[in-house]
Amino acid sequence: MSDKLPFKRAFSAIGGSAGMALTSLVLAIFLLQKGTIEEYGLFAFLLVTQALANGISNALLGSPLLIALSENTPESRNKISSFIFVNLFISLVFSGVQALIVFSFVDSMPIALVYAVSAFFTTLRWFGRAYLNNSHQHSRVVISDAIYSVVSLIIAVILYISDSVSLYNFGLLTASAALLALPFLGVNYIKMQFFSTLNAGFHGFFEGFQQQGRYALVGVLTTEGTQNSHSYIVTLLLGPAAFAPIAAAALLFRPVMVVLNSLAQIERPRLRGLLIAQRFSEAKASLNRFQKINLVFWFLNSLAAGVLLVFFMDLYWKDFTTQSALIYSTVLISLVRISRSVSSTFNVYLQAADRFKELSWVSVKSSLITIPAVYFLVLFFEPSFSLLGLLLGELLSLIFLMKLCRSIGV
Repeated sequence: MSDKLPFKRAFSAIGGSAGMALTSLVLAIFLLQKGTIEEYGLFAFLLVTQALANGISNALLGSPLLIALSENTPESRNKISSFIFVNLFISLVFSGVQALIVFSFVDSMPIALVYAVSAFFTTLRWFGRAYLNNSHQHSRVVISDAIYSVVSLIIAVILYISDSVSLYNFGLLTASAALLALPFLGVNYIKMQFFSTLNAGFHGFFEGFQQQGRYALVGVLTTEGTQNSHSYIVTLLLGPAAFAPIAAAALLFRPVMVVLNSLAQIERPRLRGLLIAQRFSEAKASLNRFQKINLVFWFLNSLAAGVLLVFFMDLYWKDFTTQSALIYSTVLISLVRISRSVSSTFNVYLQAADRFKELSWVSVKSSLITIPAVYFLVLFFEPSFSLLGLLLGELLSLIFLMKLCRSIGV
């Protein structure tokens, strides 16, 4: 196993996920062009809550899965079967959550139902991606992501040309794309998900939860408080329209987040293997390379966002009264993203080293400062300045992670 992140694997992983990021960008622009600010704000908030669902799936299933796959014992194989079985239940829970969110804002059962279906298949496929990435079957993930992107983009263009862009139709679009992309994870995985693991039960899942999952879950929830508390506080207190400029700024930096998440998924199991083999110098070299790639993509993404807002503002954002909010949000989110580009590398290393308990405390401490700061800023300043609280939490999280890594000799 090389100390370097293989270029072809990194490129294919980024390329597959970049298609999904492009899909989100196109859908957002189409909704901004044809829909209302309120519809866009709600759609963006649903993307945030779906990302939280994916994060919780990573914590409850993906984190213990990484350790179980590396052990390769009969007990660990039973755990893996249980994780796949529980994935069905977790997907159903998040399906209901999305439906409740939609219904609370638009009071439309059909719209709530299509987003429930979308959440179910999206969450279900997310764990499948994690399973295949951790099993070093990256090509299947890339194909599934490509199907999702191609289907979404084709339907989106058809809806745009036919002047049929709406919150309801976009729910149908995302549900259809996730459903059609699921089988491309492979026949073997589909058999495990829907047939061979149905009698696996919850025992293995509960063991994984006790060992890694509970700490990872605390980490995800408190990290969400650090990273996205502004999304929930602004939307719930002021409504989707107030959240819209912040969401539009965050969307500009979706590419760099795709890079971070995609590389993390393939780098985590590699680092785990190097650490088990006690090849610590190679693991550190790989970590440094990972960090440099993240920073390069942050720079390119920030440059592209700046060009877009300087020369094509009217194309991207037509509401003149909130253009200043979009600019402030973009600058602050760029600063947040550079902090996260660095901190994510330390986070991945600590996960590979099975330091989930320590990681959970890092996110707890940073969230205890971030959430009150964001709430205070929303009460007394315009919504975009809530991102100052987010930036404070990100910087504190980075400092805590660096200290933790230093304590274990990284």
